[in-house]
Amino acid sequence: MNRIGVVGASGRTGRFVVEALGQSATSVLHAAVVSADSSLLGAQVHGTEIRYTSDLNALLECDGVIDFSVPASTVRVAHLCAEHSKPLLVATTGHSIAEVKTIEEAARRAPVCVAPNTSLSATALKMAARYLQGILGQAFDVEVMEIHHRMKRDAPSGTALNVISALTSSKDSVVFGREGLRQPREIGVASLRGGDVPGDHTVYFLGEGERIELTQRAQNRSIFGLGAVALVERLIAQPCGLYRAEDLLSVGQ
Repeated sequence: MNRIGVVGASGRTGRFVVEALGQSATSVLHAAVVSADSSLLGAQVHGTEIRYTSDLNALLECDGVIDFSVPASTVRVAHLCAEHSKPLLVATTGHSIAEVKTIEEAARRAPVCVAPNTSLSATALKMAARYLQGILGQAFDVEVMEIHHRMKRDAPSGTALNVISALTSSKDSVVFGREGLRQPREIGVASLRGGDVPGDHTVYFLGEGERIELTQRAQNRSIFGLGAVALVERLIAQPCGLYRAEDLLSVGQ
């Protein structure tokens, strides 16, 4: 059995990771880390003998770590995982340039996967968008739209940025919240916030007289928990390095 530590275990998505581990036949919850001011601190995780803790040292006996917390916490977790060579799945988004650098440096000493969206269909969306762009080329304009709940901290979403990274290497070609005339080879990004939407992402390929729309919708957050467990299980078997979700899903294919 893989012993998994979850950081942000009581959060909006982290609790679904805990549930997924409770249903898994190959992995089990070994540490449930929450913030020091959490109302669940010290309480027992339902269905287990594990108690919620704010002590990151609880991760030291884990075979793998899943981070669904906040950027500042991710940095501390990355340092610890690097020091002890613990596989780390980073599912937290909204990191600064300096925080991203810390995560990348941790990958020199431990297997690290950065997955802005842990649903398997989100990874498939990115892979499919890259494939279609290779077929359609410059004949089609590309636009991206994402919708999330009103409480999401970052915009555009990490998933949208992840998809765009597969479509262009030039940050100058990406336009957020466009005003005025569209320029050639731009990729426009629109972010909508409201309600309790877990996450919708659509990539538009717009041509003359025709278009293709690739849409991925998260119906509920349980998919993020199930996907995170699947990804960290694959990450545990990898050598040190920085991985993407599609890298892990391609293993053995």
